[in-house]
Amino acid sequence: MSPSFMLCVIREIYESGSAGFVSGLLSSVESYINLQYRDLDSVHCAALRFTLQHCSFTQPALDLHTRGRVGEHPASLHTCVPPQQEAASVLLSVLQHKLDFSCRSALDLTTNSEPLHLTTDECRVTSRVIQRAHSDTKTQLILQDCEIHTAGIDELFPLLPFVRLYCDKSLLLQFLAHVRPEEAESLSGALGEELDLSQTQLDLQVCRGLELILEYSEGLTELDLSQCHLTEHSLDLLLPNLHKVQNIDFSGITDAGAQKIHSIVTLSSNIKTVRLFNNRIESRELLNTDPRFEI
Repeated sequence: MSPSFMLCVIREIYESGSAGFVSGLLSSVESYINLQYRDLDSVHCAALRFTLQHCSFTQPALDLHTRGRVGEHPASLHTCVPPQQEAASVLLSVLQHKLDFSCRSALDLTTNSEPLHLTTDECRVTSRVIQRAHSDTKTQLILQDCEIHTAGIDELFPLLPFVRLYCDKSLLLQFLAHVRPEEAESLSGALGEELDLSQTQLDLQVCRGLELILEYSEGLTELDLSQCHLTEHSLDLLLPNLHKVQNIDFSGITDAGAQKIHSIVTLSSNIKTVRLFNNRIESRELLNTDPRFEI
């Protein structure tokens, strides 16, 4: 069944109030609701909600990809999901706990893919839906190719304990620049085991956020800070908690910075590898005594 015809069918079922036809519809399409590349207005979202509420015999698969994104407008989540916890849980379950607002998962080469700008209200809606679900399964929140203003970033912090966050470096820098101590643990958990900030300019505010992430991190294994142009002051902020990371990648480190890093590595059995390629280190004798240094 084509997405356009599927949309017509669920709308007709909704407008006629014929809940009994939902089971037959889902059976005929093998429980696959295909709405790819369809723009959903408020009536369509209400029809989809009606369909999901009356599919008790099975858990359907729901495809809402629009040029690679789950819905062109995240506010449609709010239209589909009323305030009840049960409805939020059903929607996230149907979406297999994955909200993908990125164009990378299904790139359409026939169009120019532009970043999706999420408004503050859309970020607030997304946050509320995920928090209402109270699921034991973390939701994958994919925000690659997305642009969010500071106010929108602030709306997303409360959902971090419930998601695994995937985002571009530009958004990651925004999260780090605005994270507060009470949010650092949840942001660290949402980012997972690897943190790649390579080839980005880390200002002092971002470094303070990264300092908090390292302080509250328990599972970070990979930290890539290559070509970040760290200052001595920025490096001093990060040094006290570097021992928590197993593999670290630096570049542009001076002799003084290398000596500081060496002193931390010497005292830590957790650190396995420190990469110091493309650096400004002239005195390498001390580093050559430890096989964990790659220079």
